[in-house]
Amino acid sequence: MAQSRVYLPSASVTVAQGLGNQVNHDDIASIVQSQKHILTRLEKTNEMLANCNTLSATQFMTASQEMRKHTQLLLDLKKDLDSVFRRIRFLKMKLSQQYPTAFSACGNVFNVLDEEEETVANRRSPTVTDTA
Repeated sequence: MAQSRVYLPSASVTVAQGLGNQVNHDDIASIVQSQKHILTRLEKTNEMLANCNTLSATQFMTASQEMRKHTQLLLDLKKDLDSVFRRIRFLKMKLSQQYPTAFSACGNVFNVLDEEEETVANRRSPTVTDTA
């Protein structure tokens, strides 16, 4: 007695097969191809951004080192200028104590020259006038 059994698929298998038949395999292949293309482009973009980041970091290090050197140079120049002006003030004070009349006469001459330079500079600089 051989019994023949008829295989009846379950409801979930039937639904899955029905959906599988409705999907266009060419469309799926096209979508997969597009995703691979996009992945390739994103990987290239990521690599380019990594290179840009590395280059920027290198340039930043170079620029910051140069900035540090220039800042140190400016600080050294300021110290030197402060030293020079301190010496000049000391010499002026010493000369004013040793030769008070000559120093005061020379001081007035320089004040007059400074005033003349200021008036010439004021004539050359453009003035702003308000127009209503």
